[in-house]
Amino acid sequence: MNHVNSIHQKKTFGDHLMTLKKGWWVLCLLTLLLAGAGYAVSTYVIPPTYEATAYILVVPQQNAETTSTTTLVSTYQDILRSPEVIDQVAQKMDVTDKRIFDLTNRLTVASNLDSQVIALSVTDRSAEQAAIQANTMTEVFQDYVPQLIKTSSTEVFSTARIPTEPVSPNILMNTAIGGILGLLFGLLIVYSRALGKKSVAEETKETSYPQAVSHPSRS
Repeated sequence: MNHVNSIHQKKTFGDHLMTLKKGWWVLCLLTLLLAGAGYAVSTYVIPPTYEATAYILVVPQQNAETTSTTTLVSTYQDILRSPEVIDQVAQKMDVTDKRIFDLTNRLTVASNLDSQVIALSVTDRSAEQAAIQANTMTEVFQDYVPQLIKTSSTEVFSTARIPTEPVSPNILMNTAIGGILGLLFGLLIVYSRALGKKSVAEETKETSYPQAVSHPSRS
């Protein structure tokens, strides 16, 4: 019984190899085409997005009411995301249209656990604008915070620099995804064709089988 199963497995493995060998050009063609499409779309169609990051240091004042650094950082993160701060950034940059008001969707404020440093990141289609907006927000934040919280101060630990490389699109990843999709589509086509030919061969065999049966001669 085990010997029969082993023969069946070898036959099945051999059938797979034969199917892949016959359709290798389909696999290669679709893989190259979709990988190239992913590269072309990422390079020439999707506009690049840049991200600039400024770092703000939260410094609790001595002899002030006891307030944990974690609470202060969380409070500052909420203030940075507030419409009031974003509106003041727009005014300081002399923005007359509403483009800057989508800053909320392009703004990321984060900090590590138990850290006094807040990372303020802004994304934009322009690398220069991303840095300008991030630095302007830190300036507005420093002017705005003392009016609200007097138990701590903030310092700009590092200003945002103009990024040299876009954060998106990820050309390498999109090219790889395109290649994988091409390979999957190729496998689907190759095996579909193989199953179709097998079905036709079986139907032909069944149709021609009765004709091969010899009839007894009449005496």
